[in-house]
Amino acid sequence: MTEHEKMATDIFKQHGLKFETAERAGGWTNAVWLNGDYALRLSKKKDSDIIQREVARAKTLPPIVGYPKNITTGVADGYEWSLSMRVLGVPLSSVWDSLSWHEKAKAVKQALCIADSVHSVPVCDVESITLCSAWYNPFDKGSSLADIERYITEEIFTPKQGRNLQTILERFYEANHISPVLCHGDITTDNLLWHEGNVVSLLDFEHSVIAPRQLDIHSLVNLALIPYDVILFTEEMPEAQAYVKEMIALFRPYLSTQSDKDLFMGYNVLFRQRFLEFWLANPTGEIEQCDAYIKLALLSDGDNGYLLPLLQL
Repeated sequence: MTEHEKMATDIFKQHGLKFETAERAGGWTNAVWLNGDYALRLSKKKDSDIIQREVARAKTLPPIVGYPKNITTGVADGYEWSLSMRVLGVPLSSVWDSLSWHEKAKAVKQALCIADSVHSVPVCDVESITLCSAWYNPFDKGSSLADIERYITEEIFTPKQGRNLQTILERFYEANHISPVLCHGDITTDNLLWHEGNVVSLLDFEHSVIAPRQLDIHSLVNLALIPYDVILFTEEMPEAQAYVKEMIALFRPYLSTQSDKDLFMGYNVLFRQRFLEFWLANPTGEIEQCDAYIKLALLSDGDNGYLLPLLQL
């Protein structure tokens, strides 16, 4: 039994539950177990207050978010934890591939409604307990541009490609102060719960950030459209084409001004940069096969790349 399993055993015992009946539910920064009507999250990082800040932040969230009701929090051997009521459902990621295009569209629309409700939370209520940058990037202009210079020097991108990427980031940083809201910061199919044909909960607000809403719009577009390369469907797939057109129409209002577009493009570049750095730290295969490199190369074409269908008039 691991150290975290021993701690989970003790926590469950304090609440009349047996560890043997618990089901491990994954988790990246936290170890998560589901046990009957309860869910236990146990931090993998010692001396962190992320969970307690998330629980405090959750009190401000509208009911539509479906955030689980917290029972109690604590600290075990320096690792913080929270016990909450379990929300019925399965991660959207576990059923996404089996959903029809109509069901996918429904799920994205519901997720967008939830995101809109998160964005409505008064910033003054959460600013002191919320981050100012996304998990994947510190939003530091100097380091962002320096990374692009390094890509040019190492001949990962041509000077022209690099300059186009830098232009995107320059515009992003000029707009990054505009209308900040509470953002979830990491909306993925893993963090959305699906139950009886509906998205019923958005979980894991530990990476929440005060930022323009385009940060979350970028995540939702990434969820809904990027796996399908936005528009690369043939005429032999009319349902898929209809889905893509519906999604583009859904997100277009969030990208109506030049500032909206600059922010959206910038988040896309910064996100892909992060994953390119992961690949460069541990290269596997040829770089031309790295998805982050492919996406950045497309964005560096100077004409919005694979995001053109969303951003064109």
